[in-house]
Amino acid sequence: MDHLDPRIISYTIVAIVLIGGFYGLSRWVARLGAKGKAEKDSPMQDALREGNFAKAGRLAQEQGNWELAARYFIRADRLLDAARAYKKVEIWDLAADLFEQGKDYANAALCYRKLGNQSAQLRMLEAASEWRQAAELADGMGDAARSAELFLKDGQIAEAIPRFVRAGQGRKAAKLQAELHEQREEWPQAAQLWQAAKEWKRAQACFDAAEDFRNSAQMLLNMGQQEQAAERLALSGAFNDAAAIYEQLGMFRKAALNHQRGGDTERAIHCLTLDGDKIAVIKLRLALGQADEALRIAQAVSPSAEQYVEAAQIAASIQVGRGETAAAVRTMLALLDAPMPVPMKLATGRQAAELLLELQDGVRGRQLLDKLAAIVVQGSEEALWCQQLQNRFAEFAAPEAPVRASHASGFSSPTIAMAASNAEHTETIEEGTMAYIGTKTPRTGGEEELLPLVHGWPTGVPTSLASRYIDLERLGQGGNGVVFRATDKLLDRTIVLKFMIEGTMPSEIARKYFLREVKLAASLNHPNIVHIYDMGNVDDVLYYAMEYVEGLPLTAHLPGHQPVRDVVFLDSIIEQLCAALDHAHGQGLVHRDIKPDNVIIASDGTVKLLDFGLARVLDDGFGEQSVLAGTPYYMAPEQLDGSTVDHRADIYALGVVLFRLLTGHLPFSEGNIFVAHAVEPVPDPRKFNRDLPPGAVAVVMRCMAKKPAERYTNCRQVALDLHLALFGHVREQG
Repeated sequence: MDHLDPRIISYTIVAIVLIGGFYGLSRWVARLGAKGKAEKDSPMQDALREGNFAKAGRLAQEQGNWELAARYFIRADRLLDAARAYKKVEIWDLAADLFEQGKDYANAALCYRKLGNQSAQLRMLEAASEWRQAAELADGMGDAARSAELFLKDGQIAEAIPRFVRAGQGRKAAKLQAELHEQREEWPQAAQLWQAAKEWKRAQACFDAAEDFRNSAQMLLNMGQQEQAAERLALSGAFNDAAAIYEQLGMFRKAALNHQRGGDTERAIHCLTLDGDKIAVIKLRLALGQADEALRIAQAVSPSAEQYVEAAQIAASIQVGRGETAAAVRTMLALLDAPMPVPMKLATGRQAAELLLELQDGVRGRQLLDKLAAIVVQGSEEALWCQQLQNRFAEFAAPEAPVRASHASGFSSPTIAMAASNAEHTETIEEGTMAYIGTKTPRTGGEEELLPLVHGWPTGVPTSLASRYIDLERLGQGGNGVVFRATDKLLDRTIVLKFMIEGTMPSEIARKYFLREVKLAASLNHPNIVHIYDMGNVDDVLYYAMEYVEGLPLTAHLPGHQPVRDVVFLDSIIEQLCAALDHAHGQGLVHRDIKPDNVIIASDGTVKLLDFGLARVLDDGFGEQSVLAGTPYYMAPEQLDGSTVDHRADIYALGVVLFRLLTGHLPFSEGNIFVAHAVEPVPDPRKFNRDLPPGAVAVVMRCMAKKPAERYTNCRQVALDLHLALFGHVREQG
């Protein structure tokens, strides 16, 4: 035993090695099989077999294998997840591309910055609206223009300005500097920069804000806005410069006001004369101590003019102040034939009567009191003083020959066909000149003809017409003509003759107006418009013959300060008047003087519209700046300020007429009527008549809208809406 056989030992070692090797091999094979089975059954493999690359990507991401995760995310079309995976392992180019595709421009910009690609980085910052970073990057790249635009997008005007300057865009830099001054409310600096850039509108707004109205005016002149420029000049105290512009524009009233404020009184008077405001001229002459000139102008105002009553009152006052009693009496007696409120008529009559007492003129005094007695209410205070004056005049013996009232004062005394003799109706004629087509109202003994008769024919009227027209009876006087009722022997019918007489307008202007009235009226053929039969020029006197209407002006149907209660009558009047206006408007004509005096109600209830002497053809180019067109109580705002006038001015006047019918009052009757119509709100008609239906109020307010665009577009709709408001049902339409 002590000596073992070496071969046994060798065999033993080999056996041990073989047994150990076999055991290790079997263990390795077992582990390999277990690993293969484990891999075969892993979640990632399951996800891949299912085609769920997004899940596989998340599993790879959890294992820290970012590149493998990115590849799986790309296959799953999860570009931003893939981009973030590449970014994690700093594979910047692939990450940048994927971020850009996924529209994560901020991260794309970061990746391009890592790559040193400034151009791509700038592009991504712009795409991400990171304007400030983009602007700073562009600035660092030396692209001043692009940097400036980007700073501008970021609202950093102060940063953009020097960069635009470096880029050679000084004009744009100046505009931006102006905007910067505007933001800081540094108006003078902003205005000067805008002016330098010839941005007149922006400069003007800044000059206004700086209250530098003279420079503001210059900017407005550069833009051709002359009226607004004149307003700014007036604000700056340059009144005469403002007035000069208003004169060029034909806005004489505003020109006069500014000339007066600037101390040029004579020029102010000249402009007021051109504007037709004789009352203002008269008062200004008086204020300057020029009583003679004031009286001359007052006496030249025609009885048919809207300003006649006030002018005559001023003339009489001047004459009384001078002690010219006889002249004052003549003026007052002529004034009494003009339309005016009853209280004013009585006051004027009383003053005239007292002056006649001073003159001891009993004949004219008694005649005057006889006329006043017709409008005095029995038992009133006025009736008492009338009787007292009658008793005093009775003390004077009658002269051998009656003394006729003279017209040396310059005021004629037309006898207008009055609507009625009672005080209520007479009071309504304050609104304007009575219509010259009237009724067969007999004359009173105290009245006298406008033109004396020679062998039964008025002087000044061509006698050659006597072979055709007979039985002339004066009805009244229009704006530039005297009117008679007559008989046409040839056609055996009653007609109205109108002859042009010398008025206050220059003869050429008067003739143009007269001829135009005839032509315009003759072009219209409608049952609610007075017809023209004939016209001519005999012995250089223009005349025309037209339809005679047996009836009264609408004024006669207006109860004093009371609404018209007969809504059937009111509805009929408005319907017919609207029909007449729509016909005229359809022919391109605008009447421009719609008022109750120009609306005749025939005895059978037919409405007749007359007096187209102020009408105009749209865009006819007729020069009218020196002639006031219309009646202030009824004039639309655009007629007062010189704006363009179209048919909607008639609709405004129609609204005023309707206001008068529904309430018994005018919407504006006191103070400055012009200003009231232009700017004051229309009073609520229910202030005067609480019983008015809301629909009727709405019709009036829409007709009288200050802006023409807000009014009705045609009169037919006015009539329909009013009928619906009054009766609650739609009128049958033919």
